Amino acid sequence: MLRLMRISDFAIIDSLEVAFGPGLNVLTGETGAGKSIIFEALNLTLGGRGSADLVRSGARDAVVESLFELPATPGGKRARAALEEAGIEVPPNGELIVRRRISTGGRSRLYLNGALATAATLSSIAGSLVNIHGQHAQQTLLKPSTHLGLLDDFAGLTGERGALGHLASELREAEEALETHRTGARERAQRSDLLRFQVEELERAALSPGELESIEDELPRLRNADRLGALGQGVYEALYGDEGSIIEDLGESIRNLERLVELDPSQAPLLEQAASALAEVESLADSLRDYFGSIELDPERLEALEVRRSLLRELLRKYGNDEAECLAYLGRAQSELAAISDETGTEARLDEAASRLREEVSRRALDLSRKRQKASGELDRGMSEALAELGLPGAVLETKMGRLPATGGLVVIEGESVALRSDGIDACEFHFSPNPGEPPRPLARIASGGELSRLMLALESVLRRGDMIPTLIFDEVDAGIGGGVAEVVGRKLQEVSENHQVLVITHLPQVACLGDRHFRIEKRTNAGRTATAIEPIEGGARIEEIARMGAGLEVTAAAIRHAGELLEAGKRRGSAKKPSRRAAGKAEKTTPR
Repeated sequence: MLRLMRISDFAIIDSLEVAFGPGLNVLTGETGAGKSIIFEALNLTLGGRGSADLVRSGARDAVVESLFELPATPGGKRARAALEEAGIEVPPNGELIVRRRISTGGRSRLYLNGALATAATLSSIAGSLVNIHGQHAQQTLLKPSTHLGLLDDFAGLTGERGALGHLASELREAEEALETHRTGARERAQRSDLLRFQVEELERAALSPGELESIEDELPRLRNADRLGALGQGVYEALYGDEGSIIEDLGESIRNLERLVELDPSQAPLLEQAASALAEVESLADSLRDYFGSIELDPERLEALEVRRSLLRELLRKYGNDEAECLAYLGRAQSELAAISDETGTEARLDEAASRLREEVSRRALDLSRKRQKASGELDRGMSEALAELGLPGAVLETKMGRLPATGGLVVIEGESVALRSDGIDACEFHFSPNPGEPPRPLARIASGGELSRLMLALESVLRRGDMIPTLIFDEVDAGIGGGVAEVVGRKLQEVSENHQVLVITHLPQVACLGDRHFRIEKRTNAGRTATAIEPIEGGARIEEIARMGAGLEVTAAAIRHAGELLEAGKRRGSAKKPSRRAAGKAEKTTPR
């Protein structure tokens, strides 16, 4: 709901502040007083384009602020979620302050609850806050993409459409999974062949950790067996075997030391050292004898180890840095191969799941389509009656229904392949004929601004749902009508205001007298400059304004009496409506005003 507007230095507005309330808010004033400028300023806080020529002459910039209350409706919740996602804090009471500043250089800045924001963020929520129906505003009604949603709102099919949308999403995912599986069949076959080769290669190798290191240690001994044996035996002979060997020389040296110690006992440690050295040399000689005795020429083992080393090095090059990593790769390859082999029945399962979903979606889409077909006739009849009451007798709104072209997302409906969207299989567009005998044509090609305003008013009165856009604005919806039709227009606006906040610019006293609040807009001159002002009026001032609207330039006593009677009748009508509004609010669980 729009609670408050502040405007400064915008067009011919110097500075004004206006607080709106729930129900029907009427704005009146002389032609050219600037009534539509106020709504242009509001449109700026709904994402409308701003330009430097909107800045009041002599001012540096224009500023427009609007205070909204986000409704507790699906649209309001979506708006709150969009704001929070953009980092805009929304208090628990749902208040949103939108502030636009436009400089004389044409630069525009936007703030949401005090935080600098983007036009994209504002555009994402504006449609959940206000819908402006005016002579020059872009109309929701002119967009065929919105017509199916309006029909569903009228028929109470929003829930079924949402459920179908979820199922359609599941069907698309199932079909994508099936197509992905089929597309990847060749790749999986190629991968399976590769994995099978790798597993067999590694399993045949029968790797064990540390094997290559052990082979690398043994191979030098096998390659140099002859030389190693000769060297070992030569050292042994020098130590022990040959005449004049080291051991013989040490033995002779020990005997000489024994005689030395006999003569000088203090040198006994030298004898002990010599004995220890003899023992070490004898041990070394024994080890050498054992070593060269163990060396054998084995060409077959040498060849086998050379082949094994080449194999191990190749496997490590392909599968890991050592045997442990190769064995880990083998485990992963075995698991992946088993998973691929287990996919033989996957395509059948995916196809069965997609077929089951397709049947369910087709059934629900057909059921929803049939309900829409039935509701379209009821909507057309209701609109014809409402349009006749609004001064368009013989006007026809025809809801054209059709099936979507069969391109992508196909389902079979009554033996025919049709395209499926998240909102079903139907295409819907409103066609309009303002005059009897003329064939209905698309709204965008035939309806005038005044006709569009009354069309939207008629549609809102037929729908009368509390979960739609909370604030509706009608700019001169009563253009070109009068008399009894004007009173009907007023009653229609009053009906719509039971579930919406309605702001209406009107020239008709029959409409103005029904407002819950009345605002007068006028031009005032101060210090040689003209500015638009707006003020709420009550009592005698309101009676005078209604009299002026009916009488023109000369407001007579009779006009004042008539205006008082109109206003009193409007109050009685409004009072009679209020209990039913509350009852309807409880019964339909609509959002309270």
